[in-house]
Amino acid sequence: MALSLSRHMARAGVFALMAAVSFAADTAPSPFIGKWSLNVAKSKFEGTPPVKSYTITITDAGGGKTHNRAEWVDSDGTKGQVEYTAEPSGKPSPTTGYANADSMSVKSTGPRSLEMSMLKAGKKVEWGKYTVSADGKTMHATEAGTDENGVKYQWTEVFERQ
Repeated sequence: MALSLSRHMARAGVFALMAAVSFAADTAPSPFIGKWSLNVAKSKFEGTPPVKSYTITITDAGGGKTHNRAEWVDSDGTKGQVEYTAEPSGKPSPTTGYANADSMSVKSTGPRSLEMSMLKAGKKVEWGKYTVSADGKTMHATEAGTDENGVKYQWTEVFERQ
């Protein structure tokens, strides 16, 4: 449970910052803002069991900030949720509620894509790449790293806009 839960908490923070970075980089609304549901059947989980469900809702919180609410059900049926309000800074930002990392950095790599790094005491422990499709209906993500138990993982995920 802790393994999957903590990784989702990190991801939820990442999505909040993703939306904020994208929103601040352009005057158009961020392609990340909205409600996203993981298509588990189209996703691949290496190193850990797949989740049963996972939904992320990202809203504009004003002033370049975004609010993120993530809810999931782990493979064992345990439910979890996390919320963040984030703003872009281009520098590592503190994380809360995630034992494996104390900060994260997010870098926009294009109008519909970005990369993130989760850091613990300045050392990268997890990373992710995210891209929203041109039609705005799908978000593809690759996430990898080493969790708080020393287990390496890599997830290739497909999220669909709701």
